Amino acid sequence: MTNQKIIKLSVLEQARKKLTDNQSFIGRYEKNDPIFKEDDCLENFDIKVDGKLDLRLPDKNGHYDYENAKIIFERYKNLTPVQASDARLWTYLSHFDGMKYMKLRFPLPDKSKRESYIMEHWYLNGISPNTLIRHGMSRLWWGAYSTYDASRKNPYELTEELFSMLDYTRTLTTGTQGRNKNFTHAILEFVIENSELFEVHKEAKMRFIMRKMNYAGGYKIIPGLSKSEIKKLLSQYKKAIEKITD
Repeated sequence: MTNQKIIKLSVLEQARKKLTDNQSFIGRYEKNDPIFKEDDCLENFDIKVDGKLDLRLPDKNGHYDYENAKIIFERYKNLTPVQASDARLWTYLSHFDGMKYMKLRFPLPDKSKRESYIMEHWYLNGISPNTLIRHGMSRLWWGAYSTYDASRKNPYELTEELFSMLDYTRTLTTGTQGRNKNFTHAILEFVIENSELFEVHKEAKMRFIMRKMNYAGGYKIIPGLSKSEIKKLLSQYKKAIEKITD
């Protein structure tokens, strides 16, 4: 076991500043040269790791978000939510162990959007659910963390469903309710248990469900409900869900 390396806070702050006013620094993301040096890092003695992080690289067959979420969560399963919100950790992983993955999974857009794109996916600008689920590496850990269920035959069954559709990460894992595991698990279980309802127009149906849940949150304390109570509430919308189209 070794101590996990992280980016020094002072180095991280300097890099964030360079993203706003240094085009040559931004241009380094197009090259194969390293962005940071080993001297820019330090060891975090509270996080122990075993072996090298070896992510599956995206290719013409897919991004492998689900597979990589399992890999990164298994390696960092003992992280606390506070540790998993540390920008120094995720910035290190995106620029060192996960550099090849990041360049393939999040290639740079046109020049007018590069500063914000790099900040969003390669760094961690804040610790809101929206920010954590957009960062290229932290999104994998948090997606698995919010869906892992040791009581299931396949503890990553809900994780696989989560990463099966991009719209989940835009609607389900953000906001106050998205931080509640009962809520997240209930929604994903409902979709899995009623798969015939979601064979077509799945994205639109998911957005409909989230609108209904947000509305219900106005008169019910949704995070205080059990999974079965949330799924019972969802069952009331089955007929409406059937009629949803894009």
